[in-house]
Amino acid sequence: MKLSLAEGLYLIALDDEEGRLLSAAERTIVPGVISACIMELSILKKITFENSKIVLLDSQGTGNKILDDVLNVLKEGVDVVDTVKKLIPAFKDVQTDLNQLLVHRGILKKEATKLLWIPLSERLDNANYAFESEIRKALKSIVLKGTRPSPPFVILTSIIYDCQLMDEVFSDKDELIDAIKVSKDIVKAGILDPEKEQVLQDLKSYFDAMKKG
Repeated sequence: MKLSLAEGLYLIALDDEEGRLLSAAERTIVPGVISACIMELSILKKITFENSKIVLLDSQGTGNKILDDVLNVLKEGVDVVDTVKKLIPAFKDVQTDLNQLLVHRGILKKEATKLLWIPLSERLDNANYAFESEIRKALKSIVLKGTRPSPPFVILTSIIYDCQLMDEVFSDKDELIDAIKVSKDIVKAGILDPEKEQVLQDLKSYFDAMKKG
């Protein structure tokens, strides 16, 4: 992936026609982005996990503002789900940072809707759809063709499911049924190490409880 996991998740969560966050993701996008960042930091070997608790390995920045913002506030020995919950207030405006980052990279473009010359609202257009298209194609290949996913795509698939966004990728009902089944089982596919698997399972339980609440 040419994007961070958080950026990929956010692109899927945006309504391409309306240029705004999908209603399904309104409650889950902030914890989803934080979860994606924590998992990516583990792939980058900035942190690791022991019994679902964070172990800090390397405090040097990644060059990605959002990843580094998360890295800088992680606490050693704290449970991942507890960390996500505690960070939600501090990252409640993370969409603004994601918008700025993706606009700066030429992936999104801000457009104002106007009545005559008066700006009414602002929307985000997908100026370079190739990035989101690559993610969608990879997800469909994993689900429909049985392609073995890379570790980042195991994580991304799991979190997209947790954020109730799988139907945004799979509009066909039969394909969606397959996608949901794959998403539920993908964490246990033996692609990630056991510690990452356990953290993703913990996150899945957290998001499931959020849906019920």
